[in-house]
Amino acid sequence: MKKMYPVTHLVCTLVCTAMLACAPAVFASGGGSDASAVPVKSAEATLKAAVSGNDQFTAHNDSHHFDAFQAGQTPTLTVVTCSDSRVHTHLFGMEPDNNIFVIRNIGNQIKNSEGSVDYGVRHLPSKILLIMGHSSCGAIKAAMGDYSGETTGIKGELDTLKPVIAAGDKTGDMNSRWNKNVERNVDYQVKAALDLYKEKIQASELTVVGAVYDFNDLYGKGRGKLVITNINGETTPSKIMTHPVLKELNRSEIVNHVGSLAPAL
Repeated sequence: MKKMYPVTHLVCTLVCTAMLACAPAVFASGGGSDASAVPVKSAEATLKAAVSGNDQFTAHNDSHHFDAFQAGQTPTLTVVTCSDSRVHTHLFGMEPDNNIFVIRNIGNQIKNSEGSVDYGVRHLPSKILLIMGHSSCGAIKAAMGDYSGETTGIKGELDTLKPVIAAGDKTGDMNSRWNKNVERNVDYQVKAALDLYKEKIQASELTVVGAVYDFNDLYGKGRGKLVITNINGETTPSKIMTHPVLKELNRSEIVNHVGSLAPAL
């Protein structure tokens, strides 16, 4: 049977619908638009979509699709990203099976999933550790306000964002500060990764890349762009553009995928 590549809408249907859930009130304004205008599936319809999506996936990918990773996994990309349902691996345009090791939590934080990140970096052949934030991140907006009424679990995960928010310059309107803090958080998480995996980076075995998935076009590069904002701690766009890890990208690709909204921490 025909193998679909890269990730298709059939696979996305499975992933997106399976993770559909109602966000806590503190995160409700993280959508960037009127979330109430988006129809919400019932539990029955959600499970039906997940099962049907899986059937479509297996119908288009025969048993041999799974041959290469029966005995283990060999992903070269480890991604730490947000749990937000609008952020998924199909945005990379590469097949995720055995290629992308994904760790997710609110606010794409290293500390809150350190063991999982350790596994991706130290036990798998990851060459890139990608810390990926995203525009309209509800976790960042929540951390900028009063979240004292949230559950113990949510408060615990938001508390670890306090240093990021404290580092903000407090200039500009709420949206401007929010957007900059999304990027500052990426930088903060990159710094944490540089400390944790210093020896692998020095040995050129790992590169830590910070990026923002910008579905709001805040960086002026188009909706849905992956905008690289940090490589191994370097945050100046002109210097990022000359980093050796980008040598296989052409000039247009580099210009369209490197940018910055926030000054370095």
